[in-house]
Amino acid sequence: MLYYIKNVNLYLFLILGLFLNIYSASSNSHEIKPSIADFTYDEKYLNFKIRLNAELILSNIDASKVSNTDSSSLSETYDKLRVLESKNIEQIFQNSWDEISSNIDIKIDNESKQINLTKIKVENIKNFEISRDTNVYFRVLLDNNSEQFTFKWIKNYGPIILRENNNNKSENELVTEYLQSGIISNQISFKENNFSNILNSFSKFFVLGVQHIIPKGLDHILFIFGLFLFSTSLKKLITQITIFTIAHSITLIFVSLSLMKINPQIVEPIIALSIFYVGLENIFKNYIKEYLRYVIILFFGLLHGLGFALVLSDIGYRSSDLFINLISFNIGIEVAQISIVLILYLLITINFAKNKNYRIFFQIPSSMLISTIGLYWFLERINIF
Repeated sequence: MLYYIKNVNLYLFLILGLFLNIYSASSNSHEIKPSIADFTYDEKYLNFKIRLNAELILSNIDASKVSNTDSSSLSETYDKLRVLESKNIEQIFQNSWDEISSNIDIKIDNESKQINLTKIKVENIKNFEISRDTNVYFRVLLDNNSEQFTFKWIKNYGPIILRENNNNKSENELVTEYLQSGIISNQISFKENNFSNILNSFSKFFVLGVQHIIPKGLDHILFIFGLFLFSTSLKKLITQITIFTIAHSITLIFVSLSLMKINPQIVEPIIALSIFYVGLENIFKNYIKEYLRYVIILFFGLLHGLGFALVLSDIGYRSSDLFINLISFNIGIEVAQISIVLILYLLITINFAKNKNYRIFFQIPSSMLISTIGLYWFLERINIF
């Protein structure tokens, strides 16, 4: 009996810790997004337009260590910059350009080049709770013998998406790269089609898929936890996860092939609602036919696939390695999901689920917690508060 009580306390402590982390993340609205660098080139210049968070860079927040500006000790500095008018930020950014440009390394044929700023444009967003984008335009001088270039900026500026715009290339030839914080790009050729290393491309999108679940996908983690709580049967758990995987893979592929369009203002609240529903269904599962559970999982899996597609939508679907990128990104997601399920199974099912009081002391309270958080996220995402 004493052993059982100790286990109850342990699991309740773990759930409480999960709740505190999720609640803390959900209550912040200054999430750090990857920057996007669109580049073009002609006979004279390599041109860049980078969409970034100017306040993030000016406040010196290390975007490689935090996913939300509120989590940084420099959040107060960021908030002060965020309330300034767009023109003020443009001026401050321009005055700081020498220091900022020194943290960007563009090498032409392995030689670092001078970066010349041409324009800064800050979006005029009045809502303080929404991070605003700044478009920074600059260029690098080329000569007739320039063959290839690489791009890198310091890890403090966070991840960045590198995208090629070139009307002389077909869509499947255009370069797209997702660069983790502080990582240098592949060599990109000016004079011929660029073929990225397959292994390198695979690893980058695999890591992106894993990170979208762990640690950034707290809503997806909570949904998986809800699926796990439905039954202690490993067969039923595998069936649910398989249906969910097939469903989200379908919509991810459809969006990537431009066969569907997504609206994050619709998708994100419904994903939160799916978490609320799954938790609620666990509580009243004795009154619900099991086959309906699988139908619901299929439906919500399609919705979660749209959520995964939102990550890739900013990167773009024009890459010459579209197929391998989709596969590796999806594999990364599955590895993260399976890891979560295995941890839960080893931690809870094997040692705890066979106890006669499992449903009363763990399954129902945990499901209530999941539903509460899902409902909170839903109301937050439809701007109730």
